[in-house]
Amino acid sequence: MRLLFVTAIAAILTACGGDSGQKKLTGTALGFEEGTKLYWQSIDENNQPVILDTLIVQGGKVSIDLETVEGSELRLITEPIGRKNMIVFNENQDIKITMYKDSMQASRATGGRSNDLYGEYNQTLRQYAVLKKEKAAAYKQARQEQDGILINILQEENKELMSAERAFKKQFVQQNPNSLFTMIILSELINKKDITADEAREIVENTSPEVLNTLIGKTVKESLEAMKNVEIGGIAPKFEAPNPAGEIVSLKEVKGKFTLIDFWASWCKPCRVENPNLVKAYEAYHDQGFNIIGVSLDQPNGKARWIKAIADDGLPWPQISNLQFWQDPIARMYNVHAIPASFLLDENGVIIAKNLRGPQLEAKLAQLFDN
Repeated sequence: MRLLFVTAIAAILTACGGDSGQKKLTGTALGFEEGTKLYWQSIDENNQPVILDTLIVQGGKVSIDLETVEGSELRLITEPIGRKNMIVFNENQDIKITMYKDSMQASRATGGRSNDLYGEYNQTLRQYAVLKKEKAAAYKQARQEQDGILINILQEENKELMSAERAFKKQFVQQNPNSLFTMIILSELINKKDITADEAREIVENTSPEVLNTLIGKTVKESLEAMKNVEIGGIAPKFEAPNPAGEIVSLKEVKGKFTLIDFWASWCKPCRVENPNLVKAYEAYHDQGFNIIGVSLDQPNGKARWIKAIADDGLPWPQISNLQFWQDPIARMYNVHAIPASFLLDENGVIIAKNLRGPQLEAKLAQLFDN
C-alpha cells in the first residue's frame, strides 16, 4: 500500500458537499515517548507534504481540532524522525485513531466512509499477506529439501492466491464506488492492468459526480481515455520531445514501414536486459523499413546516466526524453505505468501490437517483413 499512496497522493483534492461544523481527531498513540510531536499533513498538487497542525503525545493520547473540508481529503500523520506515515481521510466527521509506533501501517482510523473502507480493505490484505508469507516459507523449505513436486504445488497455490487477491481488489471497487479511497484503489488496478478498461469504465459510471470531480477521479477518467486511445487498432497519439542534444524529435519524423515506440530508462534493469534484443531486431529489419524511437523515463537529474546508457547499450535509433520520470507527458499519453513498455505501429500509425519482447518481437517482425 505504501507505494500506492506515494504515487497516487498528488492526485487527491476535494469533493463537493459536507458538514460545516468543526470536528475533532482523538485517539491513542502506543509506544511513543511522552511529548513526541507528530505532523498532521496534507499533500499539495506537487506531491509535497504541507504541515497543517501538530499532534503532541500526552499520556499516550493525541487530540487536535480538525479543519473543515469540502467533502473528502486525504491526510497523513507523520512521525518526523522515522518518516513513517499513517493514512487518514478527513470527511468532516469526528475521527478516532489507534497508532502504533512500531507499525504505523497497522494503525487504524475510524470515522467517515473512506476511513472505514480503508480499514476493512487493509484487514483483508493483511490476511492475504499472512498466507503469502506462509507460502514463501514453505517454498523456501521445499527448495532446501529439493522437493520438486512440492515446489510445483506451492507455485500453483501461490498463483491462485495472487489471483484471489486481485479478485478481491476488483470486487472491492465494484461494491464501493462512491469513495475517495476507492478511486485510489481503482487507479492502482488500472496502472497494474489488473482490471480491464471496460470493467473500470463501468465502475466510473456508477460513481457519484462528487467523487469523480476530485482530481484523483479526474485522473482515473483521463487514464481510461488514454487506455482507449492506445488500444490495438487505434491511432498512436502524436508526440515530440528533446533528444540528448536538445533537438526536438517527433514520432512523425521517425516513422517507418513499421515503428516501435520503446519506453525505457537507464535505471530500469529489465529494460537494459531487453535492449540487446531490440538491437538485434533493429539490425535485422531496419534496412527493410523497421524503425525504433526510444522514450526514456529518466529523472530530472538523470540526463548523464541516460546518455551513458544509450552509449553502453549501443542503441543506434533516435532517443528522446523529457526527463520527468513517471510524470513524463508521453508516458501518461500512452498510459504507461511500468517499463519496459512498447507499441508497434504500421506505416499509418495504427497500433498493431503491444509489449512484444525478445522472441515475440522477432517472430512478429518476421511475419510482417517476410510475408
